[in-house]
Amino acid sequence: MQRRQRDYKNWKERNKPYRIAFVLAVVVFMLCAPEVNEGSAMEPTLNDDDVLIVSKTTYNPKRKPPEKDDIIIMEKPYAPEVSEDNIIARVAAQPGDTVEIKNGKVLVNSVEYVTRDGIKGSPEDMKKIKLKNDEVFLLCDNRDEYIDSRNPDLGPVDIREIKGNVIIRVWPISEFKFLNSR
Repeated sequence: MQRRQRDYKNWKERNKPYRIAFVLAVVVFMLCAPEVNEGSAMEPTLNDDDVLIVSKTTYNPKRKPPEKDDIIIMEKPYAPEVSEDNIIARVAAQPGDTVEIKNGKVLVNSVEYVTRDGIKGSPEDMKKIKLKNDEVFLLCDNRDEYIDSRNPDLGPVDIREIKGNVIIRVWPISEFKFLNSR
């Protein structure tokens, strides 16, 4: 009996790193998910076939909305007429903000919106809108693509439709980068 207990204790000690790794892997996959960026909508920030790690953050009107300038991912069923895949875009305006595109400038609360990477402007004008308390306005970094809130089939996005935040680009490894402000 003592030998069996001793063998079990030795097994437990020998396999401790594997058990810890297993628990960490389960926790990580509950909180994060891989995603492949398809297309050129987020160029130059993200390129076609970049592999991303997305935090599975959910939002609702009672919680804090995504930060301005965060890159988020939205499930494809939300807007199948806009994109055949998940939509990856940048939060340009938060709940309650006003958004207007005038003379090639994106204006959020009457101030020109420029990403922290220096991307600005938009080729077409858009009338001023006021976002509801549960909406955000999304923009792709490649402003020639309309897979974002400028597209009338999508418009402002309910924060409950956001799947999560893009936190890291992991592939290609030469372009490994943390992407969001958090």
